[in-house]
Order: sequence, then structure tokens, then C-alpha cells
Amino acid sequence: MSEETTEQAAEEWTDNRLVPEGVRMPAGYKISYSGVWVEKQVAKDTFVDVRIAWAPLVIKAVYVDPVGDQAVELAWVDRGQVVTRTVQRSIVRRGRILVATLGDAGLPVIEADAKLAERYFAAFESINQGKIPRVHLARQLGWQKDGTFVTAQDTPHRVEVKFDEQKPALAAHAPEGTFEGWQAAVKLMEVYPAAQMAVYASLAAPLLELVGINSFTLDISGRSTRGKTTAAGAGMSVWADPSERADGMYSWRTTMLAAEKRLNLVNGLPVVFDETKLVRDPEMVHALLYSIPKNHGQARGGGWPSGLPWRTIMISTGEQSVLTFTTDQGAGARVLTVKEAPFGTGGPESATAAVEVRDGCAEHYGTAGPRFVEKLLEATAGDGKRRLVARHKELTEAHRYDSDMSARRAPLVAALALAAEVGNEWGIVPFPAPPMSVWQRLFAVADQTDNRGEMALDVVREYVASNRRALWSPGVGYDAPSFGWIGRELSVDGVPSVGLLAQKLKEALSRAGYELESVIPSWREAGVLVENPAYRPPYLAKKKMSGTQVRLYVFTPDVFAAPDDEDGE
Repeated sequence: MSEETTEQAAEEWTDNRLVPEGVRMPAGYKISYSGVWVEKQVAKDTFVDVRIAWAPLVIKAVYVDPVGDQAVELAWVDRGQVVTRTVQRSIVRRGRILVATLGDAGLPVIEADAKLAERYFAAFESINQGKIPRVHLARQLGWQKDGTFVTAQDTPHRVEVKFDEQKPALAAHAPEGTFEGWQAAVKLMEVYPAAQMAVYASLAAPLLELVGINSFTLDISGRSTRGKTTAAGAGMSVWADPSERADGMYSWRTTMLAAEKRLNLVNGLPVVFDETKLVRDPEMVHALLYSIPKNHGQARGGGWPSGLPWRTIMISTGEQSVLTFTTDQGAGARVLTVKEAPFGTGGPESATAAVEVRDGCAEHYGTAGPRFVEKLLEATAGDGKRRLVARHKELTEAHRYDSDMSARRAPLVAALALAAEVGNEWGIVPFPAPPMSVWQRLFAVADQTDNRGEMALDVVREYVASNRRALWSPGVGYDAPSFGWIGRELSVDGVPSVGLLAQKLKEALSRAGYELESVIPSWREAGVLVENPAYRPPYLAKKKMSGTQVRLYVFTPDVFAAPDDEDGE
């Protein structure tokens, strides 16, 4: 490049859209709107300019995440427009991978010059360390270590998620419509307190860290067409687009690792898992419910994502309660279940309200959450946090109710109640918090409803009692029913009992909302299944029935005993 051309390039390079004022090129490098060159010596006293890029290309900013990992924002000009892309530091240091990563975005570097680009970026950043901005980078939405709260991209921090699968959900967290429009939509929920719980759960998510309670689940379950998904969508609309066109709502058709990645996107925001009938692996639900209160995912080796952190309130919907997938009482204590129809059973009036809420929240969303956080940060300044924590403790005592399980869940109910109080006080929720009688009706459950193993056993007793003629026994004098035998009569240590075919038992429990695999551990612990180490598994016996060898779940005789039955048969 001639001296005249070099001076012209220096004159042309005045575009502060790419870099702050004062940024300069390292020695031996030149830049203009035509590209970037480096001076190379090819012979004694002979130098030539070798092209690195076909457009001006610089490092615009460096982002540092909470654990110190860095990402680099590159900027270049394409047809007069500035293009920026942020990539991990490790990618910038490997030219060919950088070209492969950003080639489709129009990075003005070809693979043959990738090594030169590596050196150029290193030299450029070294000489401009005091000029290139170093910016806090968020890896999650929600609370950050500096006390700020990220509600959406660049609000207030740049968010670079750890996994590509998180990007659609991140994009859904953005405001649309108006706050007044959102309030008008949720105002219709004023007479439907069960539906309100999803909104309170969404507002309570940022409170978890402040009041010192772990993540938990709000389970909205019951018959179909009762507005469960609509209620959950209204809750999600506090922060994100709840409609089908976006990825703000998540599906129960997932795997454990994928679910953990979705939860990992947030640290103080809710996550909706919609429609339990889509569950493919009941054991996964059990494991997830056990993991959620721990605030992190499973530990894994071999380079797999391990211990992914989160802080959230998971809102689950479906005809089948998530508690039917687990027998773990620890998990049960971290699940609040709403079994009332969210929008009631008022026929056309309820249906109309649900539709209007759904459509209104699909048009106006992502505006209430940021306002709530703004008020929350103001309220917790100075001595405010102590007062907020004290109020949560008062509400916890008020919501202990009469049973042990209700007492264990009291801090969770109190979190929702606190969100309901301050949400209305701060002008976010356009109706007052529900009275104590409503909270008791929804959450003051009796302990026996949490013994899912025993409840499933009641289903078995009813199933056997109503299908006695479908039990085969040696010498039976009638043909099999049209739907087939359900099992056989047999004796255990000389006492009459029953063995049920695996598939028939599974179907009977499923109709009642239970998963066979999830109740077996509690049945084994209670000793209600006959076990033999010669069988694999030991609780699934091999028996003959109608001339064929089958596998049966054989129950101990006391399961069907009725010592208090004064009327005999």
C-alpha cells in the first residue's frame, strides 16, 4: 500500500460506530473501509501489505460473566451497516473456528486468512486495553451478583446464554404492548382466585432469594378445558410472551437435561411446564421435582452439563398432577397443588373470561415484571429488605394451617401471599390479594392426600372389588370377559390374595392419575407386594394363568383385608 493510500485510510477511519474515540491500530496494521491489512517483510528492505479482512473489523467490547469467563463482541461494516456478534473468547483465539462460527453472519474474513485474524485481534486488544469497554455479562435472566436484575436482553445487561437451546426462550422475554393493556387483561381474573395463583407465583419468583426459600413448584391440575394453560400463560405474561408463537412456555415433552437447561435460564423468574399428559418418562418428573428445590441440576461427568444452577417457581399444568409421578415426600413438600378449576365451572361466562385473558396476555406481556422489580429494588433499599423478610415470616405463621404437610408448605404459600400483597400495593396487580379463607381452601390439605402410595393402593382395592369376575382362578367356570382377565386369585402363605397383570394394573392406575412406576417404591417400602429374589425384578412374580405363564404384581393378603367391615361381604 502506498504512503498516499495509507494516509487516505487513516483519514477514512473515523467511524465511531465501531469503536470508542481514542482506539488505535497496533503497529504494522492498517484499516479503512476497504478492510484490514498487516505489513509483511518479503525480502530485505521490501514490505508488502497482506489483507486480513475485506471490511473494517474490530473488537468493540469485552464481556465478563459472573465466574470470570469472557466473551468478545466483534464489529464490522457490511454495505454501510454495522454488524456485531458476540462469541466466546476461546473462539476468537481460533481463527478457523471463528470463520466457521460467524461466516453466515458475514464476517469479512476467509479461512485462508484465519491465522492472521487471530494475531490481529490479539494485537488490537493488547494496545487498546484501556479503551475497549469491559462490560458485565449475564448468563441468566434474573438476579446478578452485583444486585441488579435482568428482565430481558440488555435490560440492563447483555445476556449470553450457555446453551443454544436457551436462545428462543430468552428471545421470548421482551416487552410488547402496554402495561395498561396487560392490567386490563388480568383484571378479568379478579373473581377467579385459583387462576390468580399463577400470576402470584410469577411475581413471587424474584422474592425467593430475598426471603431465603428454595425453588418450588406450583401445580395447576385437573380436568381439561378448565383454563389451566390460560392461567399459566397469564402468569408467564408477567415476564414473557406466553403465546404459541414464542417459546416463553415450555412443554413437559422433554428430557431431564433439556429441562435443566430451561430452568438454568433463570435466577428469580418463573418457568412454565405445560401439559403433563406429554410426559414420556415418569421417572424424569420424579427426578426433576426432587432437583428443583436444590436450586441446581444433576451432577454429571464426561463433559456433560453438570450442576446447572437456577432459582425459580415452576408452574406445571395438566390433567394429571405432577405429584402422581413421585412418591418422594420431600418433593411433595415443595409442591403447591391447585386442583380447583382456574376459571371455575360457570359455563359460557367462565369460558369467555378465559379466552379474553388468553388473548389479552398474548398481546400485552413482559411489562409487569420489570415494573415489579423496579418497585422491589426500591422497597428493599436501606432497611426495606428486613421488613420484607419479616412480613414473609408473619405470613408463614398465618398459613401453617392444621396439618404437618401444610406447615411444611407454609413458607411457599407465604411467598405467593406476599407477592399478592405487594403486587397490589405497588400498583402491579389490579385487584386486592385474596382473603385468608381462599388460601386455606386452596392449600390447607390433609396429610393423607400426600400419601400417594396409599392413595394408589385404594385405587387397586376398588379396581379389584369392581372386577372380581375378571380374576382367573384354577377351575374357573366361565369364559374370560370381553376385555380379558385382569389377573388371578392365588394364596400367599395359605391366605387368599390377588395378583394383577402388569399392563392391566398400569392402565387402572393411569385412569386414576397415577403412574405405576412412581408408586412401586412406596409399595415396596410398605411391604404390600410379595417379593422373591428369584424374580427379576423381585416384585414381579412369574405365575401360570389359564395355561400361560404371565408376570403379576402379587399383593399381600392384608391389602384386601377388611377388619372393620361388620357386614362381611
